[in-house]
Amino acid sequence: MSDRRNKLQAKFEPTHRYANFGGMLIRMRVRGFRCHENTMVEIRSPITAFCGMNGTGKSTLLQILAVAYKRPTARPYYVKDFLVIGPLDPTPFSDSAEVEFTYWKGPTHRKTVTISRRPTQRWSGYTRRPEREVYFAGVGHYLPRIERRDFVVRNAQNLEITEEQDIPQVVREAASTILACQYDAATSKAVTYSGYNSDIVCVQRGGVEYSEAHMGFGEGRMQSLVVALEKIPEKSLVLVEEPETSLHPSAQHGLAKYLMDVSIRRGHQIFLTTHSEYLLKALPGASRLYLSRDSTDSIHCLTGLSAAEARSLMTGGATKALTVLVEDECARAIVRELLRRVDPGFLKTTGIYGGGDAASLAKTARVLRDTGLSVAIVRDGDQPEAPEDSIFKLPGDEAPERELFNNRDVREHVEIRYGVRLNDFFAGLGNVDHHEWIRQLANHVNVDESALLVELAGAYTASVSENDAVNLRDVLRESVR
Repeated sequence: MSDRRNKLQAKFEPTHRYANFGGMLIRMRVRGFRCHENTMVEIRSPITAFCGMNGTGKSTLLQILAVAYKRPTARPYYVKDFLVIGPLDPTPFSDSAEVEFTYWKGPTHRKTVTISRRPTQRWSGYTRRPEREVYFAGVGHYLPRIERRDFVVRNAQNLEITEEQDIPQVVREAASTILACQYDAATSKAVTYSGYNSDIVCVQRGGVEYSEAHMGFGEGRMQSLVVALEKIPEKSLVLVEEPETSLHPSAQHGLAKYLMDVSIRRGHQIFLTTHSEYLLKALPGASRLYLSRDSTDSIHCLTGLSAAEARSLMTGGATKALTVLVEDECARAIVRELLRRVDPGFLKTTGIYGGGDAASLAKTARVLRDTGLSVAIVRDGDQPEAPEDSIFKLPGDEAPERELFNNRDVREHVEIRYGVRLNDFFAGLGNVDHHEWIRQLANHVNVDESALLVELAGAYTASVSENDAVNLRDVLRESVR
């Protein structure tokens, strides 16, 4: 698998990118379309998979991409083909909407085309588009014939087969591999009835022959998609909406492998929308592009996420991409607030749990890893690290409670907010173990212990150098991979 991903990315290297893929898209900026007020898409792979929560504009980007080229053999796509104005949708785009496409022409040569809405409510820029075949497969590009109730189904007994030819081996093998089912034969049969004509895929499997009319949705849709991607001209732009629909997990993984293969063989540039972790996991990291909506409803493109992180974000953090084990609740609060400071999105994908002393942490980590989970350990600052085993440590050189209460900002915070001088408070505690300090202080100032811990951890982590916080985030993210 890694060889296939590496081979795909190697073909994207600048020195021979044009030879492999022609004038492919390398950047797109979208302004004023639905939720995309100002969205920049940097393209880092021949295959780009848009993922994210519903309502983050994945389909809109796919539709806008369809207008990037003039099609040599068919009517080109226009904005109006996808974004229609009417009583139900009076403003699918703003009066100043525009999309800027940047095409790769060589290491030192790029072309930029801007398609924008004029004050006259007409669109300009279409004539400057380069030429390239565009294949767009929305969610409705294939519907089972049994549900369409077309003439093939309604008149099944009266059809006349006028021509029959074998489906190319590459198509048959690709469909067999994706679906994990061996076809003995696959043919395309031209049928007619009362002036209606159509080409029907028929397959043989286990001694039984059946046509599209008796294929499940996933099987029929894959047959249709593979036939199209092998038939369209080389170096086409391929746009596919949620290709994993109705496919079992193994088939979703197999589909991703096929998309890489066809891009390598035929030079297609492929964009797709997906919610499938199985598909995302099979693709190169550079292919994953997560669309995130912030508190101001702006859309941001996050790159470099693992498939597990994307899955975690798409579940709203209900499932975690990474399990982090720490010694106690104080360490847990500090790790959580450090990540919240530098990367709240990554924090959402991370489960942080107290697990006891160093020996207990190691034992728990081994058990969890045996289940397939990504696990990292963050020890106290006075403990050694072992990065090769995903064992790291907190900033500082002492136990987290000591680091916390020796911190100047924490001391000032406690004195200003609660009127307590920590030197005097600790003098009154005597030899109480440092693990009890938070509880004792919470009782002293009559505050819930967990709330006080979060408060003090926030004051402490604000004073930790950003470099230390980012370094911890980075090594934990590597543990996901």
